[in-house]
Amino acid sequence: MDKMMNFLEDKLVPIASKLGSNKYLKAISGGFIAIMSASIVGSLFTMLGNLPFTAYTNWLAETGLGAILALPAQATVDLIALYAAFFIAYTLAKEFNVDGAGAGLASLVSFMLVTGRTEGAYATTYLGAKGLFCAMFIALISARIYVYVIQHGWVIKLPESVPPNVANSFSALIPTALVVTVFLVIAGLMTLTSYHDLHTAVFTIIQSSLMNFIGDNIFAFTFFQLMTNLLWFFGLHGGNIVGSITNPIYTPLALENFALYQAGEAPKYIISGSFSRCFISGGVGSMFSLAILMTFLSKSQQFKTLGRLALPTTFFFINEPLIFGIPVVLNPLFFIPLMLLTPVLGIMTYFVMSIGLVPIPIGAQIPWTTPPVTVCMD
Repeated sequence: MDKMMNFLEDKLVPIASKLGSNKYLKAISGGFIAIMSASIVGSLFTMLGNLPFTAYTNWLAETGLGAILALPAQATVDLIALYAAFFIAYTLAKEFNVDGAGAGLASLVSFMLVTGRTEGAYATTYLGAKGLFCAMFIALISARIYVYVIQHGWVIKLPESVPPNVANSFSALIPTALVVTVFLVIAGLMTLTSYHDLHTAVFTIIQSSLMNFIGDNIFAFTFFQLMTNLLWFFGLHGGNIVGSITNPIYTPLALENFALYQAGEAPKYIISGSFSRCFISGGVGSMFSLAILMTFLSKSQQFKTLGRLALPTTFFFINEPLIFGIPVVLNPLFFIPLMLLTPVLGIMTYFVMSIGLVPIPIGAQIPWTTPPVTVCMD
């Protein structure tokens, strides 16, 4: 055990630390967190308009309230890529201590540029989940160009007497123009290919391939669970580190499930952004049961007190009091249960969903602190 621990600490921790501090991964993660509130609001209104009561849904249809309750989802979940393009670029620019709003706007303009117009209107196909990967690439590239130009001083500088908001607008002119020009060229070149546009190319080559290979795949999911737990064992935030890689894959799958639910169809992806919340209770390692045991059955007054403190928080997926208070971190006694519990629960949950015993999550976007009893809905 000591040899294994030393090996993992020497080899894994430095890699995980670099991933956790990577500006681009942090920008993706931060961007998704920034748009979460809009996704949650849209999901809540959709669920409110689709409660499983026939008399209620018939009343909504007859009064026209159903169509009204559908509007928040159309303005949030159905346009998720649009918001991601802005906030990922915004977050990346802030990582470099550069004006985030200007970078976000340049990214948003570039995103709409490559999306293009059809018969006088913007195509909506790639404004939602299908356009997320393209939005991420555009946001990262456009923000990096924007930052590069700003840092090299290629900006219009006005006298100090000019109000700051006006001066900032002029400072953003040159970097925004360069960003838009780059994506204008890309949009033009894509028309010469068989894909015709950047969205189709990214979705076909990258996003759909990753979804098919990694997305709804229990083996890939189990691997990511193991890595998350292993990082937490060393005191690193495995959720943030691994989530920066998996969220761009699992979030679109959840949104596609939600789109099917909105259309009155059954969700098709078992593993999505909602899957793990169906079997993990109490944060990493599913420690809610541990908090209960410590609170009511522990013979140690110290652990009983810690259990009482941690029990309310673990119910909402916050279990740092247990991870660092027991501690679980670097504790060989907890290594095996921490590593294996959630992967085993995940495999069992996948099995009962695959045979139809338990319904597949509809993909509603909810706060990560939502208790698991409210997550799995049909």
